[in-house]
Formats: sequence, structure tokens, C-alpha cells
Amino acid sequence: MTSNEFKTKAAKAIDNGHLGEAIELLRSQPQSDLPYDLRSAVERAAEHYRYMLRYFADGVSDPGRRDSYDDLRADLRTIVDRAYRCMMVRDTPTLYYNTLRTLGLHPERSIAAIAAEMDVARGRVAASFDVSGVDAQADEARRQLRGLGKELFDRVWTTFPLDKASAEAIDRMLGPDSGADHATRMQLIAAVGLGLLEFYDSARIATLAEVLDCTESDDEASAATTWLLIAMFRYRKRRHPRGVRARLAAASEHPLWPRRVREVYLELLRARDTERVVNRVRDEIMPDIIRLGKDIMDNDNGKIGLPDITDGVDINPEWEERMRESGVFDRMKEFSELSAEGADIFMGAFSHLKNYPFFSDVAAWFTPFDDAQPAVSEALSGDMASFVELLCRMPMPCDNDKYSILFTVMATPAGQREMMARQLDQQRAAMESAGMNSAYQRAGARNYVQNIYRFFKLFGRRNEFFDPFARKFFLGGIDVADSALRDADTLRATAELLLRIEAWDDARAAYEMLESVAEPSAEIYQKKGYCHEQLGHYGEAAECYSYADLMDGTSAWTLRRLGACLRRSGQPERASEVLERLCRMQPDVESSALNLAYARIEAGHYADALRQLVAVEVMGAAPRKLNRPMAWSAFMSGDFETARRKYREVLDDAPDGSDYLNMGHLAWVEGRIADAVTLYRRAMDASGLDLAGLEKAIRADMASIAPLGADPTELPLLLDALRLL
Repeated sequence: MTSNEFKTKAAKAIDNGHLGEAIELLRSQPQSDLPYDLRSAVERAAEHYRYMLRYFADGVSDPGRRDSYDDLRADLRTIVDRAYRCMMVRDTPTLYYNTLRTLGLHPERSIAAIAAEMDVARGRVAASFDVSGVDAQADEARRQLRGLGKELFDRVWTTFPLDKASAEAIDRMLGPDSGADHATRMQLIAAVGLGLLEFYDSARIATLAEVLDCTESDDEASAATTWLLIAMFRYRKRRHPRGVRARLAAASEHPLWPRRVREVYLELLRARDTERVVNRVRDEIMPDIIRLGKDIMDNDNGKIGLPDITDGVDINPEWEERMRESGVFDRMKEFSELSAEGADIFMGAFSHLKNYPFFSDVAAWFTPFDDAQPAVSEALSGDMASFVELLCRMPMPCDNDKYSILFTVMATPAGQREMMARQLDQQRAAMESAGMNSAYQRAGARNYVQNIYRFFKLFGRRNEFFDPFARKFFLGGIDVADSALRDADTLRATAELLLRIEAWDDARAAYEMLESVAEPSAEIYQKKGYCHEQLGHYGEAAECYSYADLMDGTSAWTLRRLGACLRRSGQPERASEVLERLCRMQPDVESSALNLAYARIEAGHYADALRQLVAVEVMGAAPRKLNRPMAWSAFMSGDFETARRKYREVLDDAPDGSDYLNMGHLAWVEGRIADAVTLYRRAMDASGLDLAGLEKAIRADMASIAPLGADPTELPLLLDALRLL
């Protein structure tokens, strides 16, 4: 049995409640796969289960049995994960297991020991201050501190499960009295989260919840919340043990919990739309803008050129006219709207700038862009100081993209860097007056989600990680998150966002949840119905639109959608009634009148449909829209003269196979058999049918045309005439 087969089989047994089967499966594993400490854990779990079964069989009442059972299931899942990890660590070449094997060479280097060494190194840095600004000992201490930070990240990421001493050491470093700087804390939170995505660990969930209870940093709170929500999604099918449920319930008592969860959750949902936004910006918006710029530069052999810098800002009116005519203004407006909605408009621009050595380290992807980082502080001391300072203060793009910008700019010639620095320095005052600091505060959750999105999508070994963004992230119905996500405001914001990014099924679910907690409204039913309609659930959509119509009978939009869904769900009678109301509401709207005619045709009211189509014709509708339905309605209502006249017009308008078939029906009913044979043959040619296919098509219409005079007993003769003549 392979390691993956073992894990799948054992996990399935536990999830299905077959704990005895899971225990026997664990016992059957070789000694190398299940070392002594794990075998001891299996036997303890088995003994616990035997006692539970004995009490159950004896009929002993135990109010806590369900919780004990859940805890036992969680313990067994942890044992299975540990056994699987032992199997995988021997020769699996992924970065996680490579790192684990390397760290395994020094088991004495525990998380607590590394944390203690970091405290000492920070003390050396603090004690080595030199007014001259040059201190070799301080520099060495800083280098040591960075090395320890890297080692700590790897240890926290790959340790499983976190024992009590490790968890306490991490909690101290992330606590309010910690001496760790902001970057170290952010990296540590990411290491906890990444490890949690590898294997479920109650201690890691508790650590992230602890951050939310004690941190004063909005960025750290956003990071911890992000990993918590991703973990809830990762393990959405798992029943959490009572300790986890209790810890999350306690975390939810924090006054900022609802706001933090809502902000991060909406950003995680918005990230589902990133790929579409990137494609739209790359394929639609930017090509038009670039094309116009090239046209302006090349026009009339350069007659329309860029203004001289000394002339000040003077927009050429010819450029503006060209921008309007080419649609670039509209494209720029789209770009601005995407940005205002929070869309990740920079992903495409910077995705190809992640090949710098900096991005080969996992921890680097979770490092804040601030002047405490060596790459940033070094740039601040050079000719790009103004640029880097401004970059630090900008609310966007996210930290990873800022590092990409910095490394790219530092690789440009010095002259160009100086020019950029001067230009940006001139813009700084304007950007600060525009409220950049407040914008930065609002962008925290968004930037962090964009940071981790880039890691999971752009890191060189990204395929070795669980990618939450490769799935349709949604937390609807997950009880541990309900306290923050089921209030009306959050559900409304969630549903609106999902609707905007066209995540129809999840938007529908969100509106259903909103419906259960909010005051019913026509708008909720309209949008829920629209989601159903986009999913092809026309009957359910019609029901929702009907409720919306009951609440607000004045909405033409509701009646139009309701009529369309009733038609598509095979309810033309009801559709006709609804569309009649719509036509009374909008007597001059051609599309509404035409849809009513179609509904009457589908309901079999051909005379009424013909009169309606004549009314549409009077309204000025194009003949080619009306000829076919008018011809069929006239034919089915017995007005053969009108039918012939309209089918003659159809013959001049590229008739298809169904047109020839219907004209053949008309000829047959009128007794023009020779014409019927000719028209049916044309129907076969146009549709690519053989004689059997034509017979099937005619028989499908027989119930409709027989009452008009088509004799079913003549069909064999018609077919033989087609075959033999």
C-alpha cells in the first residue's frame, strides 16, 4: 500500500465513523512507517475507544460522549497524518520534505531554542548602537538575527504537530511583550499558516486565534485572520474537535472579530476573480491604450508629438478626440472602476518580475516592504531614497510587487534612476495630500491576500503547496465561521461581490443565507433568481422572480426575466400572462411585444400570436425578425394565404432546413404534393438529413399538422416519392 493509499483509506474510515477499522489499519503498518511513539499513541487511542464502546454497550448515560468521540476522531486523524509524514519524509523531493530532512539533522535546534537565540541576538543589536553609524558587531548580530529568522520560519513551517513548548515559544514571540520586530512576526504567522495547510493542527489554530486576541497591529491581525479562514476552507469537510471550536468561539468574542473576518473574507472571495481581471486588462484594456499611444506618436510622421517639458501641461485636443473615438476613454474608465472595486489590477503587470533571487525563499514572500528590510534600507541610503520612501508609503501595490519594482528599478542605469527619483519626489506632496496614509490603513487585508495569492500562483515550486485559490473559495455553511459571516450586512456584501464576479452558485447560496436572516425584499429575490437563471435553473429562477413580483409589481425588469424563465421552463401560459402585463407597462417596447408573441406561439395560441406579431410589425420591427414566426402562426391558425406570402419572403432570406420543412408541411396540407416533395428534399439537403431523419422530423410535427389537413396515411407515399422519383 502506498503512502497516499494508506492516508486516503484511513482518513475515509475515520470520516465515516469506522474508528475500529482505522485503528486496525494503523496497527498493520510496518515498524518503519509507524515508529514506537506512534504505536503507543495508537494503543492509547484504541484503549480509549474500548472504554467508550463498553460504556455505550452497557447503556451508561454519558452527556459528553459526542465530544469525546470527536476528540478521538481528531486524535486518530493526527496519528494518521504523522504516520503518512513518516512515510513521505524518506524520499519525497518536495521543498517541505527537503527542508524537514535538513532540519532533522539537528533535532536539538527546537523552536524554543531558536527563539531564545533570537532574543539574545536582538539584545546584541540594541546594545551595539554607534553614533558613527558603523558597527561591525551590530552588523554581524543583524546577519545572525536574519539567519535565525530563516531557520525559525522553516522550523515552524515543518514541525508537526506543534508540541506545548513550541506553541508557547511561538505565542511569546507573537505576544504583546515580544521583542520580535514586525517583519519577524509576519513571517512567523505565515509559517504557522503554511504548516497548517500541510497538516491539520489544533495548536496552530489556537496560535492564530491568540494573535487576534493580543495584537495591536492591523496587518498582523489581517494575516492571522487570512490563514484562519483559508484553514477553515481547507478543512471545511472536517468536524473540528471541541477544543478548536471553543477557541474560535472565544476569539469571536473580540470586538474587532466581525470586522476583521469580514474584510479578509471579502478579499479572499475577490481573489477568485483575479485571473479574469488579469486576462481582461492584458487582452482588452492595455492593447487599446498601447495602440493609441503608438498612433499618436507615429501620426503624420510625427507632426503630433509630445509637448515640450518646459511648456507645462497642455493636452493636445487632437489626442483627446482620438481617445474618445478609439474607446480608450472607456477602457481607462473600466480600469479605474476595476481598481475602485478592489480588483487585483497589478497581478498581470508584475507577475513576470518574480525571478529575482529574493523570491526563491519562501519566507521572503511574506516579508513586509518597510525600511527595516535590508534591501529597502540599502536603497534608502542611495540615489533612490525619495522613490523608496514613497514606495513604502503607497497603499498599493502589495508588498511582493513593491519588491519587484525596487529590484527592477535598482537594475536600471543610474541616470534613469535619478530622473525617476526627481519625478516621484515632485508627486509626493500631492499623493500625501490625497490621503495616502488613510488609504494604506484600509488596504491592509487586501494587500495581504494579494501577497499570498502571488505566492501560491508565482512561487517557483508552487505546485508543491495546497493552493486555496485554485478552488472556489467560499465559507457558506461552515459553522465555526458563522458568527462573523452570517449577519445581514456581511452576507449582503458577500452575495453582491459573488454576483459581481459571476460566481453564480455561491452567490445563490449567499442570497439564500441572506434571505434567512434579513427582511425579505424584492431585490434579494431578483438577484437570487438571476443566479438561478445563469445556472440554467429556470424553474427555480421563475419562482424567485415570482416572489419579487409579489413584493414589487412595478418592476419591468422582473417581469421580463420572469417571462423568459417561464418560457424556458416550459410554462408558456404563465409566461403569456406575465408578458401581457409587461406590454401594458411598456406599450412601445418592441422586444416585450415580440416576446409575448413567442410565448403565445409556444402556448399554442396561434391566432393571438399572429395578431401580436402584426402589432409588432406596425411598431416598425425588421421584417426578417417576423417572417418566420408570422408564417408559422398563420399556418397553424389556418391562414394559409398569409403563411404562403410570408414563406415566400423567407425564401429570399437564406432559408434553412427547418424553413423548407415547414414550407413542405404547408404544401402538403394544401394538397400541393409535388411542391411538398420538392421542399422536403430541400430540407434534407439543407439539414444534412437522410430519409430516416426526415421521416423522424415529419412525425415529430404530425400532431400539429394533422388537424390542418395532413393525412398521416399519405406519409409512406411521400417518403417513397422522395426515394424513387
